[in-house]
Amino acid sequence: MTTPTQIPRTPPAPVVTGPGAGAGIWHLDTLMTFKAFGEDTGGRLAVWEQLLPHRSSPPLHVHHEEDEAWFVLDGELTFQVGDQTWVATAGSFVWAPRGLAHTFRVDSPTARLLAIAVPARFDQFVRATGRPARSMTLPPPPDGPPDMAALVGAARQHGMDVLGPPLA
Repeated sequence: MTTPTQIPRTPPAPVVTGPGAGAGIWHLDTLMTFKAFGEDTGGRLAVWEQLLPHRSSPPLHVHHEEDEAWFVLDGELTFQVGDQTWVATAGSFVWAPRGLAHTFRVDSPTARLLAIAVPARFDQFVRATGRPARSMTLPPPPDGPPDMAALVGAARQHGMDVLGPPLA
């Protein structure tokens, strides 16, 4: 009896992104500073720090192929994952397993999160729907509401479905 030959898989190179470093992307009303994109980690995960203004809230959505997690660095947010809702303050951790609808809302003047998507795919959606940050600050106020049809279409292309409005 023969067994298949195991082909060793070369692991991705280590990633080190220093304080204040990373690729800044303005996405909707937030600044997302990517510490690692999927291509940096062999597709295993994407990591970003996010600065959000008061009342910021993504539409209710679901990821079909990745889990998403947040560690609250600063501020207070209300998270909804599935049919449960929690208030999360600095030091809190929230995990949304794939297949569970989720959203959140910033209740403090601003909030900062460390976010992780496993495996990486969400970073591709952000690149497709965001724009390079001209400064490492919140983006200027938008001229109007976001193009929801474009966001919904891009979400579908990247393994997500938008299910409803932001958290009221």
